[in-house]
Amino acid sequence: MVNIFIVVVVLVAFFYFAQKYLLKQENTAEYQYRKKGPLLNMSEGAFYNALVAAVGGHGVILSKVAMGTVLVPHKTKNKKEWFIANNQIAKSYFDYVVCDARTLEPRVIIELDNGRELDKGKIDRQKLIMQVCKSAGLPLIGANIKYSYQVGKLRRLLAAHIDLIESDKEVRFCKRCGSPMVVKVATQGEFKGRRFFTCSRQPHCTYTENYNVVFDDEEIDS
Repeated sequence: MVNIFIVVVVLVAFFYFAQKYLLKQENTAEYQYRKKGPLLNMSEGAFYNALVAAVGGHGVILSKVAMGTVLVPHKTKNKKEWFIANNQIAKSYFDYVVCDARTLEPRVIIELDNGRELDKGKIDRQKLIMQVCKSAGLPLIGANIKYSYQVGKLRRLLAAHIDLIESDKEVRFCKRCGSPMVVKVATQGEFKGRRFFTCSRQPHCTYTENYNVVFDDEEIDS
Protein backbone atom coordinates (compact mmCIF):
# COMPACT_ATOMS: atom_id res chain seq x y z
CA MET A 1 0.00 0.00 0.00
CA VAL A 2 2.85 2.37 0.88
CA ASN A 3 4.59 1.60 -2.42
CA ILE A 4 1.44 2.41 -4.40
CA PHE A 5 1.07 5.70 -2.55
CA ILE A 6 4.70 6.61 -3.36
CA VAL A 7 4.20 5.79 -7.05
CA VAL A 8 1.07 7.97 -7.20
CA VAL A 9 2.89 10.88 -5.54
CA VAL A 10 5.79 10.56 -7.98
CA LEU A 11 3.45 10.51 -10.98
CA VAL A 12 1.54 13.57 -9.76
CA ALA A 13 4.79 15.43 -9.18
CA PHE A 14 6.04 14.48 -12.65
CA PHE A 15 2.88 15.68 -14.44
CA TYR A 16 2.92 18.91 -12.43
CA PHE A 17 6.55 19.54 -13.39
CA ALA A 18 5.91 18.68 -17.04
CA GLN A 19 2.92 20.97 -17.27
CA LYS A 20 4.52 23.89 -15.46
CA TYR A 21 8.01 23.84 -16.94
CA LEU A 22 8.34 21.62 -20.01
CA LEU A 23 5.13 22.61 -21.82
CA LYS A 24 5.67 26.31 -21.18
CA GLN A 25 9.01 26.09 -22.95
CA GLU A 26 7.29 25.08 -26.22
CA ASN A 27 7.57 27.81 -28.81
CA THR A 28 4.18 28.02 -30.51
CA ALA A 29 5.70 30.17 -33.27
CA GLU A 30 7.24 26.99 -34.67
CA TYR A 31 3.83 25.57 -35.67
CA GLN A 32 2.12 26.42 -38.94
CA TYR A 33 -1.62 26.53 -39.63
CA ARG A 34 -3.97 26.80 -42.58
CA LYS A 35 -7.60 27.75 -43.02
CA LYS A 36 -10.02 24.83 -43.10
CA GLY A 37 -12.26 26.60 -45.59
CA PRO A 38 -15.86 27.87 -45.37
CA LEU A 39 -17.54 27.55 -41.98
CA LEU A 40 -20.60 26.05 -43.67
CA ASN A 41 -20.81 23.69 -46.62
CA MET A 42 -22.81 24.60 -49.72
CA SER A 43 -26.21 23.32 -48.52
CA GLU A 44 -25.74 24.75 -45.00
CA GLY A 45 -24.75 28.10 -46.49
CA ALA A 46 -27.80 28.14 -48.79
CA PHE A 47 -30.09 27.50 -45.82
CA TYR A 48 -28.30 30.19 -43.78
CA ASN A 49 -28.93 32.74 -46.54
CA ALA A 50 -32.60 31.75 -46.62
CA LEU A 51 -32.82 32.26 -42.86
CA VAL A 52 -31.26 35.72 -43.20
CA ALA A 53 -33.83 36.62 -45.86
CA ALA A 54 -36.70 35.27 -43.72
CA VAL A 55 -35.67 36.97 -40.48
CA GLY A 56 -34.38 40.24 -41.95
CA GLY A 57 -33.59 42.82 -39.29
CA HIS A 58 -35.76 41.13 -36.67
CA GLY A 59 -33.07 38.76 -35.47
CA VAL A 60 -29.44 37.71 -35.61
CA ILE A 61 -28.57 34.25 -36.91
CA LEU A 62 -25.60 32.31 -35.55
CA SER A 63 -24.49 28.94 -36.89
CA LYS A 64 -22.65 25.95 -35.39
CA VAL A 65 -23.12 27.33 -31.87
CA ALA A 66 -21.70 25.24 -29.03
CA MET A 67 -24.45 24.09 -26.65
CA GLY A 68 -22.36 25.24 -23.70
CA THR A 69 -22.55 28.80 -25.06
CA VAL A 70 -26.36 28.73 -24.97
CA LEU A 71 -27.12 26.43 -22.02
CA VAL A 72 -25.90 25.80 -18.49
CA PRO A 73 -26.91 22.94 -16.12
CA HIS A 74 -29.81 23.88 -13.87
CA LYS A 75 -31.14 22.52 -10.55
CA THR A 76 -28.36 20.00 -10.01
CA LYS A 77 -28.00 18.51 -6.52
CA ASN A 78 -24.23 18.80 -6.26
CA LYS A 79 -21.05 19.60 -8.21
CA LYS A 80 -20.75 16.05 -9.50
CA GLU A 81 -24.18 16.20 -11.11
CA TRP A 82 -23.35 19.64 -12.54
CA PHE A 83 -20.18 18.33 -14.20
CA ILE A 84 -22.00 15.29 -15.58
CA ALA A 85 -24.79 17.46 -17.01
CA ASN A 86 -22.28 19.93 -18.42
CA ASN A 87 -20.25 17.12 -19.99
CA GLN A 88 -23.35 15.93 -21.87
CA ILE A 89 -23.54 19.17 -23.84
CA ALA A 90 -19.85 20.09 -23.91
CA LYS A 91 -19.06 18.48 -27.27
CA SER A 92 -22.34 19.14 -29.08
CA TYR A 93 -23.72 22.15 -30.93
CA PHE A 94 -26.83 23.70 -32.49
CA ASP A 95 -27.00 24.06 -36.28
CA TYR A 96 -28.55 27.53 -36.13
CA VAL A 97 -29.60 29.84 -33.30
CA VAL A 98 -31.88 32.79 -34.03
CA CYS A 99 -31.29 35.53 -31.44
CA ASP A 100 -33.07 38.72 -30.48
CA ALA A 101 -31.68 41.51 -32.65
CA ARG A 102 -31.09 43.83 -29.66
CA THR A 103 -30.10 41.58 -26.76
CA LEU A 104 -28.76 38.54 -28.68
CA GLU A 105 -30.81 36.32 -26.37
CA PRO A 106 -31.49 32.97 -28.08
CA ARG A 107 -35.10 32.79 -29.28
CA VAL A 108 -35.28 29.74 -31.56
CA ILE A 109 -33.09 26.70 -32.24
CA ILE A 110 -33.14 25.37 -35.79
CA GLU A 111 -31.85 21.95 -36.80
CA LEU A 112 -31.28 21.31 -40.49
CA ASP A 113 -32.19 17.95 -42.00
CA ASN A 114 -29.62 17.47 -44.74
CA GLY A 115 -31.31 14.34 -46.05
CA ARG A 116 -28.47 12.02 -45.15
CA GLU A 117 -29.10 8.60 -43.65
CA LEU A 118 -29.38 8.58 -39.87
CA ASP A 119 -26.54 6.88 -38.01
CA LYS A 120 -26.27 6.23 -34.28
CA GLY A 121 -24.28 9.41 -33.64
CA LYS A 122 -26.83 11.58 -35.45
CA ILE A 123 -29.76 9.91 -33.67
CA ASP A 124 -28.13 10.39 -30.26
CA ARG A 125 -27.44 14.06 -31.06
CA GLN A 126 -31.04 14.65 -32.12
CA LYS A 127 -32.32 13.07 -28.90
CA LEU A 128 -29.98 15.28 -26.88
CA ILE A 129 -31.10 18.43 -28.72
CA MET A 130 -34.78 17.62 -28.18
CA GLN A 131 -34.20 16.95 -24.47
CA VAL A 132 -32.14 20.06 -23.72
CA CYS A 133 -34.43 22.39 -25.69
CA LYS A 134 -37.51 21.06 -23.90
CA SER A 135 -35.76 21.37 -20.54
CA ALA A 136 -34.63 24.95 -21.22
CA GLY A 137 -37.91 26.05 -22.78
CA LEU A 138 -36.23 26.85 -26.09
CA PRO A 139 -38.41 26.41 -29.19
CA LEU A 140 -36.93 23.86 -31.59
CA ILE A 141 -37.68 23.82 -35.30
CA GLY A 142 -36.63 20.99 -37.57
CA ALA A 143 -36.18 22.31 -41.09
CA ASN A 144 -35.69 20.46 -44.35
CA ILE A 145 -33.02 21.55 -46.79
CA LYS A 146 -35.81 22.37 -49.29
CA TYR A 147 -36.64 25.44 -47.18
CA SER A 148 -33.49 27.01 -48.64
CA TYR A 149 -35.73 27.86 -51.60
CA GLN A 150 -38.96 28.55 -49.67
CA VAL A 151 -38.37 31.72 -47.69
CA GLY A 152 -42.10 32.27 -47.21
CA LYS A 153 -42.47 28.94 -45.37
CA LEU A 154 -39.49 29.76 -43.18
CA ARG A 155 -41.09 33.06 -42.23
CA ARG A 156 -44.29 31.29 -41.23
CA LEU A 157 -42.37 28.81 -39.08
CA LEU A 158 -40.44 31.57 -37.33
CA ALA A 159 -43.22 34.12 -36.90
CA ALA A 160 -44.62 32.46 -33.77
CA HIS A 161 -41.30 33.04 -32.01
CA ILE A 162 -39.90 36.21 -33.60
CA ASP A 163 -41.79 39.42 -34.18
CA LEU A 164 -41.70 39.26 -37.97
CA ILE A 165 -45.09 40.94 -38.20
CA GLU A 166 -44.86 44.72 -37.92
CA SER A 167 -48.11 46.09 -36.52
CA ASP A 168 -47.75 49.40 -38.35
CA LYS A 169 -47.49 47.58 -41.69
CA GLU A 170 -50.11 44.88 -41.25
CA VAL A 171 -53.59 45.33 -39.84
CA ARG A 172 -55.83 42.29 -39.54
CA PHE A 173 -59.59 42.30 -39.20
CA CYS A 174 -61.77 39.67 -37.60
CA LYS A 175 -63.22 37.31 -40.21
CA ARG A 176 -66.30 36.83 -38.05
CA CYS A 177 -67.36 40.39 -37.15
CA GLY A 178 -64.94 42.62 -39.07
CA SER A 179 -63.44 44.35 -36.00
CA PRO A 180 -59.68 45.06 -35.76
CA MET A 181 -57.62 42.24 -34.29
CA VAL A 182 -54.96 42.56 -31.59
CA VAL A 183 -51.89 40.49 -30.73
CA LYS A 184 -51.86 38.58 -27.45
CA VAL A 185 -49.56 36.01 -25.84
CA ALA A 186 -50.75 32.65 -24.51
CA THR A 187 -50.15 32.46 -20.75
CA GLN A 188 -50.88 28.77 -20.22
CA GLY A 189 -51.33 25.45 -21.96
CA GLU A 190 -49.26 23.75 -24.65
CA PHE A 191 -48.70 26.99 -26.55
CA LYS A 192 -47.66 29.11 -23.58
CA GLY A 193 -45.53 32.04 -24.72
CA ARG A 194 -46.80 31.90 -28.31
CA ARG A 195 -48.36 34.95 -29.96
CA PHE A 196 -51.78 34.90 -31.60
CA PHE A 197 -54.31 37.33 -33.06
CA THR A 198 -57.65 37.74 -31.32
CA CYS A 199 -60.67 39.92 -31.96
CA SER A 200 -60.63 43.27 -30.17
CA ARG A 201 -64.30 42.78 -29.21
CA GLN A 202 -63.61 39.92 -26.81
CA PRO A 203 -65.42 38.46 -24.93
CA HIS A 204 -68.30 39.32 -27.29
CA CYS A 205 -66.39 37.82 -30.22
CA THR A 206 -63.95 34.96 -29.55
CA TYR A 207 -62.44 34.60 -33.01
CA THR A 208 -58.67 33.96 -32.99
CA GLU A 209 -56.08 33.45 -35.70
CA ASN A 210 -52.60 31.94 -35.79
CA TYR A 211 -49.87 34.53 -35.48
CA ASN A 212 -47.55 32.58 -37.74
CA VAL A 213 -49.63 33.16 -40.85
CA VAL A 214 -47.39 35.59 -42.69
CA PHE A 215 -48.46 36.89 -46.06
CA ASP A 216 -45.47 37.05 -48.40
CA ASP A 217 -45.94 39.05 -51.59
CA GLU A 218 -42.97 37.38 -53.23
CA GLU A 219 -44.08 33.80 -52.61
CA ILE A 220 -47.52 32.31 -52.07
CA ASP A 221 -47.47 28.61 -51.20
CA SER A 222 -50.39 26.40 -52.06
